Amino acid sequence: MSLDDLLRMDGRAAIVTGGGRGIGRAIALAFAELGARVAVLARSPDEINAVQQEIEAGGGQAVAVAVDISDPARVKDAFATITDELGPVDTVVNNAGNLLYKSFVPLPDAPAHFPKFDGPITDDEWTSVLGTHLDGTIYLLREAMPGMLEQRQGRVVNIVSNSILRHGPFVSSYDTAKGAVAALTRSLAHEVAYYGVTVNAIAAGHFYTAMTAAMHDDPDANRRVLQRVPMRRIGDLQEIAALAAYLVSQPAGFMTGQVIALDGGESL
Repeated sequence: MSLDDLLRMDGRAAIVTGGGRGIGRAIALAFAELGARVAVLARSPDEINAVQQEIEAGGGQAVAVAVDISDPARVKDAFATITDELGPVDTVVNNAGNLLYKSFVPLPDAPAHFPKFDGPITDDEWTSVLGTHLDGTIYLLREAMPGMLEQRQGRVVNIVSNSILRHGPFVSSYDTAKGAVAALTRSLAHEVAYYGVTVNAIAAGHFYTAMTAAMHDDPDANRRVLQRVPMRRIGDLQEIAALAAYLVSQPAGFMTGQVIALDGGESL
């Protein structure tokens, strides 16, 4: 059997959260191209409907489900819809996220080069970031994992950030959430390995997405970013989609519990 054949996802059903744009969209399209039936999840119906239409226009099968994954009841309903449409799910990519740039507490006499915030992070903001990244991952895996264990087959890929390896200021909620998902990746991988289910994470570096566009469109900010990256470039979305495709493939069946940095060497 050729490597191309081993990477195929024919007959499989995959869920991609945050699938309406950026990294999630690239992964959803790659999975569909490899033959998977794909459930595209996000809060924005317009974006996920567009991805569904793109997949179907290419001859694939997809379902778009608008859902706030921080709400466990809505996740349960969404999962029921997905399995009704696509059948048993054996692949989950937890990619949904949001980024908040704020100080953890008020910063007295902050130097001039510090950003100007309207205040420190609020309880609601902290809950929102943790709810999307961590709680949403937990709620979806609680729905999908039992079927994988029963089938003795499954793949989970969690999209985290290389910020958990290098860290920076004013993103405490984001770093905390991503760090927690990385820890969950390792712990859960050990727990379910006996059943043929793998759980890995991609610690993504800089990619051009809607969430990062403002930074990369600013010449000074983009230059500062590239100075930290040994390759002196940001990643291509096809590169992260290809890594995700490998991690859910048959050849990756002996890899689990890994947090893989894809960041041009920034975290070295």
